[in-house]
Order: sequence, then structure tokens, then C-alpha cells
Amino acid sequence: MNKRLLIHLCWMMLLLSGCWDENDIEERGFVIGTAIDLVEDQQANDNPTLKMTNQFVVPAGIGLPTGAGSEKKAFTNLSKTGESLFEIIRLMSTAVGRAPYFEHLKLIVVSEEVARQPDLFAGIMDIFIRDQEMRREMRVVISEDKAQKILEIEPETENLPVMYITNVMENTTKLAGLIDPARIGEIHEHLLEPQSYVIPRVFSSDDKIIFNGGAVFHGESNRLVGTINLEEAAGLNLIKNKIEGGYFKIEVDNKLMVYELKRVKSNIEINANDPEDINIEITIDAEGNIGEMFGQKSLLDKAYLSKIERKVSERIEQVVNNTIKKAQEDLKLDFFGFSE
Repeated sequence: MNKRLLIHLCWMMLLLSGCWDENDIEERGFVIGTAIDLVEDQQANDNPTLKMTNQFVVPAGIGLPTGAGSEKKAFTNLSKTGESLFEIIRLMSTAVGRAPYFEHLKLIVVSEEVARQPDLFAGIMDIFIRDQEMRREMRVVISEDKAQKILEIEPETENLPVMYITNVMENTTKLAGLIDPARIGEIHEHLLEPQSYVIPRVFSSDDKIIFNGGAVFHGESNRLVGTINLEEAAGLNLIKNKIEGGYFKIEVDNKLMVYELKRVKSNIEINANDPEDINIEITIDAEGNIGEMFGQKSLLDKAYLSKIERKVSERIEQVVNNTIKKAQEDLKLDFFGFSE
């Protein structure tokens, strides 16, 4: 046989051979959401017992209409407990027909109770950062109540609760106080730096997800130490130049008016000539529309228009100052990034 032909045949045998480590897609249990809580009855030991709830996709339920007449849900939630998330995942593999597979994980919900424990938040984030199945785009939120309740939401508009939640999280242009979703890649950066940071805070009500400001983490301990409400979160977004939309309500001549933000640009200048008296100056330029107004005044009246601009400026200044006051006096933390 021709030597060259023999070499070609050998190469073809290698190329046509099957993958030695292949996994059938039907044998995978696709996890799209994870919730982490503390077990209510803790044992007297050094390591807290965690409860991990995973939301699995049920392929047979995808595409079926939602509602009482549906034969199958498009998801199922499974919970297990243990001291380690790695341990819990392995235990979960023995309780389901398909082993948990996390490459399509989109949302991680951590309860405030867990986030307030010393040294625990960074520890539970480790597996999501370290594991090769995990993606850097996974969102992380903090739940006011039990994190498991967030995954139990059954919205009317979506088959999968996690898809509904992640879609709502993208609507940051609608409210000035919605904080951008925290991605696991950003969380990793926060854990490597001493600066404090903020993660979106949520709770569930009547099968709906409600965003309620942010959870403030101490940068050195990576522990939740306080919260900010929606208005204070709006002040944070204004300072950090992270507003893409939203609105503010004002009163002009005792009449309600809604100012819709269209463009916001902030500039921060720090004067550190005197280390004992560092001055930070924040300048915010905003452009927008009158979204709604009550009364009969004409916007063609220049004096009236100047009054509107002044009221908007005062309102924005009030919101920003309230957030700074919360950081300086209540939390005593720099979560704006000034120190950087």
C-alpha cells in the first residue's frame, strides 16, 4: 500500500472517532437559577449549615401554555442542605435522574441572612467563580427574605421564573433607582479589592419580583452591613454616572410634574491638597423631557421654564445629598468609589 495513502487513512480514523468524554444532553439537569439560605435550626458548630435550592428546566414543559390547564411546569425546584455548596451539589446528583449542570445558570440569589454572616458571602461565591461550568455573566442579587422564595415566583408571562426575573433586571432605564445587575465577574473583582460595593436587593410579592435599592457590602470583610432604598440608589447612580433613564417627580407652583431623564453626565473632582480636609466636588449635568404635568401653564413661558429647571436641579441635589449623608453618617462607608 502506498505510504502516503496509509498516513491519510490513519488521520481519517482519528478524525472519525467519537469523543471519549462526551455527555448526552438528555442526561444533563440544566440549572438556570440558584438560591442560598441558612438552615433555620443551626447546629452548634463552627460551620453554618446552608440550604441550596436549584431551579431545573423541565424540557417537557417548555412551550406549553401557562396557567391552570398546563399539564407540566417548565421548571422544578430542588433543595438540599450541607456545610459546603460543592457537597450539596454532589448530594443533589444522587436525588435527581439528571446530574445538575450549571453552564446555563443565569441567576444566583443570596439571602440577607447569609450575606450578613462573617466570612460567608465570599466563601459561597468561590464555587461560582472557580468551577469551569460557571459563566462570568451570571447575575447575583440579595433577597430581603428567604432566597428560595424568589425562585418560587410563578409569573403569568413566563414559563421560567428565572427568565422573568432576569428580563425585569434589564429594565434599568425605567427607574433611576434600579441598580445594574451585579455579574459574577464583577463580584470576583470586588472580592479581590478592599473597596465597598453595592448589589441589587429584591423581594417577592404576589408572584412578582420587586427591586428595593441595594445591599451595601464592606469591602474588606465582604459582609453585608446595610442597605439603601430606591431613592438613595438613584443618588448612587447619579454620582457614578450609571443612569440611563428614569424620572423624578417635582412640584412647580403647587402642581405635580414628572421630569423624565434622557441624558445624565457626572464629573467628580477631588482636592487632596490638605490630607486632613479632602474636598470632593460632584457636578451633574442632566437633560430630559417633561413626561407629565398638571395645570395650565405654558412651557413657552421662559420664566416658567427656568423655574422648572431650578426645581429639577434642587430635586437632583436633594437625592444625591441624601445618599452621601447615608454613606457618611449611617453606614460610614465609601461605596461610591471615591477612594479609587
